[in-house]
Amino acid sequence: MELHEAPSLFEHVVHYDEFKETQVRLTVNTFRGVEYMHVRKYYLDFDETWRPTPDGVAMPLSIENSRELFIGLVKILSEAESKEIIEEILGNLSKNLLT
Repeated sequence: MELHEAPSLFEHVVHYDEFKETQVRLTVNTFRGVEYMHVRKYYLDFDETWRPTPDGVAMPLSIENSRELFIGLVKILSEAESKEIIEEILGNLSKNLLT
């Protein structure tokens, strides 16, 4: 079994391409005793089961990695002129991150 094939403990579909029948998912799994966080592409097979592909990135699940990913996403949203939406949803936390 490869790292990307280990059973998921958490899954969230980030993007769905109906035309290509692919998804990008944020997942967490355990492989050889280590928890990993993935952003990975999935495809719909002939049995209509979603299967992970090797296309994606995996990193050990840690507070530091999660925090840095979150900060990066908040900065992207901020630069995309979504600061007001972020502040509405996250309140004071976003104000601290965006300054």
